[in-house]
Amino acid sequence: MTDYARTAQPFGRTVGAEIARQAQQHAHPAVAPRRDEAALATLLRARQRGDAQRQEPWVRRAPEPPRKPPHADVVEQLAARLVPPSLWAMVEPLIPPAKVRRQGGGRGRVSDRALFTAIVFVLSSGCAWRHLPATFGVTVPTAHRRFQEWTDIGLWLRLRRVAAENDSPEAEWLRLLLDAAERRAGGV
Repeated sequence: MTDYARTAQPFGRTVGAEIARQAQQHAHPAVAPRRDEAALATLLRARQRGDAQRQEPWVRRAPEPPRKPPHADVVEQLAARLVPPSLWAMVEPLIPPAKVRRQGGGRGRVSDRALFTAIVFVLSSGCAWRHLPATFGVTVPTAHRRFQEWTDIGLWLRLRRVAAENDSPEAEWLRLLLDAAERRAGGV
């Protein structure tokens, strides 16, 4: 018999397995707190290093404030050019107030100004409703539905009367938009 055969352990009785078995048999209750102390020491060192990636699992981070979409500034500038405050002052009184909905689910109503701006974008660019950029914060069905509602109640005709009474550059812009709205609505 060779030296190797005499010193070889039977299967399942390797040196590592034997050490693990003995450690389980002789486990001391003080082992767990030592592990906790080691984990806390590791966390403390990470905090002292300023390692932001490692954080205590029991500490929750405060939610981050909502971020603007990447092109939000461009959309705000475009909205300010499409519907300047003086134009909005002419339009706002003619828009009917929102119907009061009973309490329940659903989303809140989108502001009339955001919707009017989105509609003006579609009218002035000549794009299809489905190409309305999402960065306006208005969904395509909502913009189209509100355009149809405003067409049905005669908003564009009332705006035409207001534009005829006014001689400002905004009134001229409004007349051009109303021509486009008439074409979109099928000859209001």
